[in-house]
Amino acid sequence: MKKIKSVSIFIITFVVLLLYDAYSNKDHVATNHDSKARDGRIASVLDNGFDEYGLFSFEISDKDPDPTIFIVMDEANSEKELQKYLEKNASKADLNHYNIDISKRNLQEMQIEHAMALFEGIAIDYINEKNYNDVQVHYSILKPKPVLRITINETSKQSSKDIKTELENFLATKVTELPKPLRDISYEIQVVKV
Repeated sequence: MKKIKSVSIFIITFVVLLLYDAYSNKDHVATNHDSKARDGRIASVLDNGFDEYGLFSFEISDKDPDPTIFIVMDEANSEKELQKYLEKNASKADLNHYNIDISKRNLQEMQIEHAMALFEGIAIDYINEKNYNDVQVHYSILKPKPVLRITINETSKQSSKDIKTELENFLATKVTELPKPLRDISYEIQVVKV
């Protein structure tokens, strides 16, 4: 019986030491090499800090030779604080796999770009619903106002004025569907026949 107790104590001690060693060296031991799992762990950390650190977007690229995490953040927030957050919340082995490329953008410019992309999508859906096959929509971020440009084929039966009025009225009904910070963004609709 004493022999079984001694062996049991030895095994338990050995397991505890292994677990302690693995935990104390967790930043030096490579974690799961599966790129999807690593990407998921990094994405989870970035998602959790998204609002607090003023992130607009992030993309994780595992393409060799330079796997990179691309982050776009509000210029009013601290890049150093974001890096500290990543170092504290992601494993060193995961972070060491990537280069980190942080770009800073102005919040107002990002909101304008986001709003214009949404307006463009709504306008494209409308044009597709109406089967206006000879009408194209795209936006440009210009100063002082961004522009939603409607291009109509010169042979089209659609009138420039009618299309502009239709889209202005339709888009005005969709403003309340936008996120609150984007609702007051002012833009111009231009219609061009080509």
